[in-house]
Amino acid sequence: MLFLAMWGGKRRLYAATKFILYTAAGSLFILIGGLIMAFYNSNESTFDFQLLINKTYPLELEIIVYLSFLIAYAVKLPIIPFHTWLPDTHGEAHYSTCMLLAGILFKNGSLWIN
Repeated sequence: MLFLAMWGGKRRLYAATKFILYTAAGSLFILIGGLIMAFYNSNESTFDFQLLINKTYPLELEIIVYLSFLIAYAVKLPIIPFHTWLPDTHGEAHYSTCMLLAGILFKNGSLWIN
């Protein structure tokens, strides 16, 4: 968020920090869900999606992984109530930075949440 921190409005550092913290927290939830899937009940861990899809998981674990991914992509999309970084970021950002955010981050979150 260098664009926001350098060329934003008066509260640009606050908005950039908030955006980075929310994005890092969302990425942490993706990492947790992926690690749970990779390391569950296996002698050798893998991130091969074909193997992970065909594995059987207990219902409780599936719910935990689902919620982990849902929270992560709700932050990145942004979906209420995980959207509080959005007004600050777009309010302080230059219009070109807003276009980058909308074009890259929102579409990334909406593609993965399907």
